[in-house]
Amino acid sequence: MNIRLKLVLSAAALAAGCVLLAGCGGSASSASSAASSTASSEAASPSASSEPTASVSAEENGASDAVASAVDALLKADPISNQFEITAMNIEYDFGLKADDVTSYKGIKSNDNGDAGLVLAIQPAAGKAQDVMDTLKTYQQDQVAFYGNYAEFAQAQSNVENAIIDGGDDLVVMVIASNDCSSDLTSAVKDVLGK
Repeated sequence: MNIRLKLVLSAAALAAGCVLLAGCGGSASSASSAASSTASSEAASPSASSEPTASVSAEENGASDAVASAVDALLKADPISNQFEITAMNIEYDFGLKADDVTSYKGIKSNDNGDAGLVLAIQPAAGKAQDVMDTLKTYQQDQVAFYGNYAEFAQAQSNVENAIIDGGDDLVVMVIASNDCSSDLTSAVKDVLGK
């Protein structure tokens, strides 16, 4: 009887060990598959899309020298805390801009809760500058409403209310002061736009 009991317990232990190993292997395999699937879809997105705003960096999205230098100049006046680079997904889904309206872009925003700091430069498609500015004004109104829901974000709400949206046929910029910004952003925007 002891031998049978030992065999049953050994078999149960082996079965439990196999289940645990298979479970761990399955999880690792699933995580690995999920990670490679995500990487594959991220890698496929820019090449599958014919949109000009399909990637993150200025070099990759073809941002013109004017767009890149505008952002660099504005960041000197408006240093953004905890910088987050604006991607094609942000351009379309957060800002509501149509890919056909944007030739190139570059932007940085704050990734801190309660800091609405933003520097965005866009080269609009021919004849689309006013559409881009109107869409950015709608984004501004949405952000004012969002920050208005939180008393602790009163500074951010004020900064968004005082956002500067300006430009012309070749370049449109939107600047929202970061909470620690003390520069005159109106002058900085005028300098960038040559006004």
